[in-house]
Amino acid sequence: MNTQGKLRVSRYDLGTPMMPCKDEILAKFEKFLVSGQYILGHEVQQLEKELAAECGVAEAVGVASGSSALFLALAMAGVRPGDEVITTPYTFEATIEALILLDATPVLVDIQPTDLNIDLKKIEAAITDKTRAILPVHIFGAPCDMHGIEALAAEHGLEVVVDMAQAFGTMYDGKPCASFGRMNTLSFYPTKNLPGIGDGGMVFCRDAEDADRIRKIRGHQAVRMNGHLYCGWNSRLDEVQAMVIRIRHSRFAAEQKDRDEVGRIYDSFIPRANRLVMPNGCRGMRVTHHQYWVRAEDRKGLQSLLSTQGIDTGVYYDPPMNRHDLAEYCRIFGPLDEAERAGREILVLPIHAALPFDDARRIGEMVGKFLARSATSANS
Repeated sequence: MNTQGKLRVSRYDLGTPMMPCKDEILAKFEKFLVSGQYILGHEVQQLEKELAAECGVAEAVGVASGSSALFLALAMAGVRPGDEVITTPYTFEATIEALILLDATPVLVDIQPTDLNIDLKKIEAAITDKTRAILPVHIFGAPCDMHGIEALAAEHGLEVVVDMAQAFGTMYDGKPCASFGRMNTLSFYPTKNLPGIGDGGMVFCRDAEDADRIRKIRGHQAVRMNGHLYCGWNSRLDEVQAMVIRIRHSRFAAEQKDRDEVGRIYDSFIPRANRLVMPNGCRGMRVTHHQYWVRAEDRKGLQSLLSTQGIDTGVYYDPPMNRHDLAEYCRIFGPLDEAERAGREILVLPIHAALPFDDARRIGEMVGKFLARSATSANS
């Protein structure tokens, strides 16, 4: 899929990976159009079965979006008004929004500098008698410390619901990351590694009863659980989206291989102190690089340099959630120095299945030289 380098390097290329799939998508769409089965048909059912099997869970349930997936999973895990849920401040708003809509309190604890994921050591100190669950986020496709989180949750009688919106294909301890925790939530937004052509989401359930409840709720059926009645609403994964996702899924391994190669190229130029570092040499782990990030004290200078060379970059998440408008709904636990630092320093480089490897080498070399000069200046 990689082709000759172009002058402008965009962070995303959503169109090029669609080209090998175009004829199959159009042929399937024509068949779908005349079938009359537009809601929760064959495509959704097959996608649910295929991804559940691949991710090592009992069942998977397609829903309307990644945000809906979070809301439903947390509700079915028993999160109620007044409960507290411990999570990370370094995440997209949807993680926090789902908790606020459930009238629960997000409790924000700091992250680790090496992988930008929630710091296990900070979680235990934040637990109170109001804590109902832990909500880790595999940020940018790097896995959290799930063994540690699950052990801590078991010790304190807490649920674990995982936001894996950016982590389809990520492995932890040799297993799909969706196989850890009670439920995991996925987004099929077009920029994700496994994308649709619109909104869509999925809940991966280790317990078939959770899947049954979510299927009822997504189709307007009320569910009674733990003495509480949950009303149903419309949160169905669209049949057209499921069809496109299944076709893209058939090419996922090849597209991910291209992403992996871009990541390796960047790694060869960028100092270890300025990029993702996983524990144990990443043994048993697979990072899917939903985004590739670098840490730069002079982020503005690096971004400006790359922009002059026609290279698009991105900033995530500045400010972190503790300084977002939604922070008034949250409980901030302890100093969030690493989340603040990440907000100031993290810059995201282009990475996608259609990025030419020559462009990746050019970008990696420029970034590596900039960071080396910055380090020399700081030490002089």
